[in-house]
Amino acid sequence: MRFAFFALIFAVLWSIPTMATQVSFFEEFPNSTTFEKIALVDFDTKIYLAAKSMSEFETYETWLKVANPHVKDVVYWPVLEKDEGYWISPWAEPEGLERLLGEIENRKDKKPIGVMLDLELPLKRSMLFSFKNFKQNKQRVEYFIGKAVGNGVSVYTVEKSYIPDFVLEPLGLSYDSEKFGNKKIKMFYSSYWRRSLPDSIVDRILEGKMKKYVEDGIIIGLGKIALGVNPKRKRINMPEILEQELKTASKYGVEEAILFRLEGLNESYLKAIHEGLA
Repeated sequence: MRFAFFALIFAVLWSIPTMATQVSFFEEFPNSTTFEKIALVDFDTKIYLAAKSMSEFETYETWLKVANPHVKDVVYWPVLEKDEGYWISPWAEPEGLERLLGEIENRKDKKPIGVMLDLELPLKRSMLFSFKNFKQNKQRVEYFIGKAVGNGVSVYTVEKSYIPDFVLEPLGLSYDSEKFGNKKIKMFYSSYWRRSLPDSIVDRILEGKMKKYVEDGIIIGLGKIALGVNPKRKRINMPEILEQELKTASKYGVEEAILFRLEGLNESYLKAIHEGLA
């Protein structure tokens, strides 16, 4: 009887999906389809959710957690209007930047919140020719990140993986984690690289970056399994590529890999995730 009991417990535990690397998702355009996609997730996950205000974010956060108990955390990804620059950078419109950051700092409940700053050049490229507000904007973002812990905010910064930090930092597109306390997310969307380089070379580059990111405590952003706001970045990875990249992540002990984006999740990608981390 006792043997049968322990055999049953073992069988149940064995059947629960376990993943050494946490697979999380970006979601840039939350809508009704988002909730259909989140229903597919059968493992604990985190969602980095784009929104244009705290109230919009909080509504989706509640819905996601109710829709699927596997959603353990939802991180606020604030985005500007397209004509304000969309992403966070010193070239953004200062009014929009202040609106987003000030709303987070001045929230009434002061409950802990994760905030992801997507540090990229403005979507409206003509804004790059104006440096009128550059210094002011850069100081504003630095102030937000520097005071974040005291405001109950855990900051994640999305940064380019193919440009050195010493180049990005003066441009306000990277922040020193030791100085500011932010958690870095480096994007490596191999679907772009595979257009011009052999898979074997791309795989070696990715492997080298994963080793370094594990050493430095950096989260990696993988993709793409769905398109984003930039219409020129059209190529996505096939499920078999995602599976291989997650196998590499698991091999080197990557703590968290974020997939761009939840909208692309389907049964094929879900199988690739499980196979990749088996």
